[in-house]
Amino acid sequence: MHQSQSDQPTQSQFDQLVEQICAVTVTDPDTPLVDLGVDSLHTIALVMAVEERYGIEIDPEVIGDPSLTSSAGLWRSVQDQLSAALPAGAGGN
Repeated sequence: MHQSQSDQPTQSQFDQLVEQICAVTVTDPDTPLVDLGVDSLHTIALVMAVEERYGIEIDPEVIGDPSLTSSAGLWRSVQDQLSAALPAGAGGN
């Protein structure tokens, strides 16, 4: 499988990571992870995997924010950090 669009990760790829780490199926990215059966240990493993894969650090407060406790919410947080890490003028929309 090859990546396109400047190797930009997608929500779908992020959902696959969530499914792999947390042993759940993400049918709707806006469903809270806890409703999918993700427990605190899976959450910690997911945060560590996301930090390692994307080279960012997730603020523990992010996990406590109800609007970010879904795959889509967490992915938005990751994207925000990735965009903030880009040099000015590189990529963006």
